[in-house]
Amino acid sequence: MTLLNNINRRFFRIAVVSFTASTVFTSCSATQNNSANTNINPSATTASNTTTTATKEKIKVGVSPVPAGEILEFVKKNLAPEAGLDIEIFTFSDSVQNNFALRDKQIDANYFQHVPFMEDFGQQHNIKMVALNPPIHLNPVGVYSKRHKSLAELPKNGTVIIPGDINNAHRALKVIEEAGLVKLKTTAKGLVSPKDIAENPKNLQVKEVPATQMIPSLPDVDLAVMTGATVLAGGLKTDKDALALESSKNPIYAVTVTTLQGQENDPRIQKLYKLLRDDQVKQFIRDKYQGAVIPIP
Repeated sequence: MTLLNNINRRFFRIAVVSFTASTVFTSCSATQNNSANTNINPSATTASNTTTTATKEKIKVGVSPVPAGEILEFVKKNLAPEAGLDIEIFTFSDSVQNNFALRDKQIDANYFQHVPFMEDFGQQHNIKMVALNPPIHLNPVGVYSKRHKSLAELPKNGTVIIPGDINNAHRALKVIEEAGLVKLKTTAKGLVSPKDIAENPKNLQVKEVPATQMIPSLPDVDLAVMTGATVLAGGLKTDKDALALESSKNPIYAVTVTTLQGQENDPRIQKLYKLLRDDQVKQFIRDKYQGAVIPIP
């Protein structure tokens, strides 16, 4: 009987120990599970943050250095972050390479050209491009001189240089016609060139040169008819130095965002375009360029 009581007491002690161990194990497991659940929340937060970062849309944009590059840099730093747009800027000094990069889809859009230039370039190189309208800004064509303080001082047989590309040559000729220096053929259709000059009272020698040669050539000629972008690159001031200036009333030559046909409704491109049309950008253009670049309403 005593032996049986001893066995029963041992069994009871074993049961109590087993129960206690089980309780401790269960408690630890619960603690570990709670700890695991606690760890899930930071992960979820991280994932959420990652998702937020991932939704920041990236877009690659080709620009000319001045002024488009400077304007887009302003947008990138001041407006794009809040809009959730990550702009990667590619700067081209050559408009041909800029459009070829668009053609080859190395960039999503570009911002440097006006519609007539885009259409002419597209026809020549079989690239279907689309311009977003209304445009962003105008680089007005103006008449400049290092030799003369007014157009009245222009001598006979004076040399006048104009841009070598057909669109800006057309603009330059229209400006000197409005200034009363020449008259163009009334029968001329489309874009005009020096051969369309009908009347030239001072027998001006009108020569086409590449845009990159305009500023270096300025001291050696009587007049240079240049776009606002060229003027800025040369350190001139439109409001102080221009002897005549293109009107901004009909901004057919205003610069805008261009992309490949079929991509114009891409949300990233639409967002980029909207930011470039923002009132803050217009004020930036007015303040920085003092008339050498004109924002389009």
